[in-house]
Amino acid sequence: MKVYRRAALALVLCACAVTAEEGRFWRLHWFEPGPEHGNFMANARFRVNSPEAVLHPSYGRRPEVRSSGMLQIHAPEDLFQLDAAELYLELWGGHPGTARKRVTLNGRTTYDIPETGTAARNCTHQYPTFALKVADLVNGYNALQFACDQGSSFWGHFIVENACLRAGLRPDHPALEEAGLSDCRFSVEASPTGESIGLRLKAAPACLAAVSAVDYQGLYTGYDENGSGSARDWHGFTKRREPVAYINRATSAPFAATWDLSMLPDQQDMAVRALVRFAKHPELVYRTAPAEALATPARRGAVRLYPVRELPRPFWSRAGRKVTAEIDLDVDPARIERAELHVVVWDGGAENPVPFTLNGQPVKVTGSGRHDVIYTVTRLDPQQLKRGANRVELLSATEHHGVEVLLPGPTIAVRTR
Repeated sequence: MKVYRRAALALVLCACAVTAEEGRFWRLHWFEPGPEHGNFMANARFRVNSPEAVLHPSYGRRPEVRSSGMLQIHAPEDLFQLDAAELYLELWGGHPGTARKRVTLNGRTTYDIPETGTAARNCTHQYPTFALKVADLVNGYNALQFACDQGSSFWGHFIVENACLRAGLRPDHPALEEAGLSDCRFSVEASPTGESIGLRLKAAPACLAAVSAVDYQGLYTGYDENGSGSARDWHGFTKRREPVAYINRATSAPFAATWDLSMLPDQQDMAVRALVRFAKHPELVYRTAPAEALATPARRGAVRLYPVRELPRPFWSRAGRKVTAEIDLDVDPARIERAELHVVVWDGGAENPVPFTLNGQPVKVTGSGRHDVIYTVTRLDPQQLKRGANRVELLSATEHHGVEVLLPGPTIAVRTR
């Protein structure tokens, strides 16, 4: 019997110290739905089900359950020309209680998808990056077999919104020569000034002329908007392949941007890196080495994050079921200089104008009910807050899915005078 080894998870988006990381060109191969791409889908989204679902009396005949959990990504790469490989995923965490999410690549190595709270009956989303062995890949169609266990869920289930195989190109790769980029190397210049850090891309003029956009990404401690389970990591995620909650994007030379630090807690050992994109070669991206040893400035006030005291499990409202939680503040609102509410939701439809309130005041956190992830940062009037318990309410009248508040849950960021 053939034995498959289970790989230990190696996350490039490290949640701890900055690791030595060299700048590198990557070629991106995204999952494309449709039979013309080798992907026959019974549903508009790529769904993964636990085995029990196929014969379940209530769910077994639903189209979502027809998914085999296998998708293919076409990556026509000469593996001898690669020196690294990664798999990146956009995931809706699934039905609360779903357990042991995993993916096997080409029948070779199985990678456990990090458990970030779904098995404990929380509503989640996540964006893991796996460092792959180049030998996991094939030159052509790569098969990704996803699976999960039912756990304590009524229906073990999650959604792969997007998947990308990243091929790490050798410096002498022919594709770089053809693109005129083989001699190009990029880095980030970071210049702290007061409550911000000025950022600029550094490279030879001929290399900068090939750049179309630069996305700056920060490593710091803050609100865990990407659901990794850690407040300190490379912040931000993608939605439909586009960056969300990155530091900033620059689209013209000298590709300068500003990192606003005014609502970050005091900290040291921050870092920033750039994802460099090219107009004539959208399949390529250059990820720079981090610019390290950055810190928030000394200041008279303090910034603190206040999470929900005890999260409802699941934090999910549908069919008129109200869900409540409380955020405890230990500061007098009169001392608050600035306050923000951070929330990430899965917007499954509300059927009432504003399903989310804070101390009885409506806060807009949903969109048009497209069943997608929405991250909002809402400026709050300090007088809307209370010293002690601040009440959060979620109410959706939608009969089918409703609105989920995803981990880490609502958090109030407060800057005091």
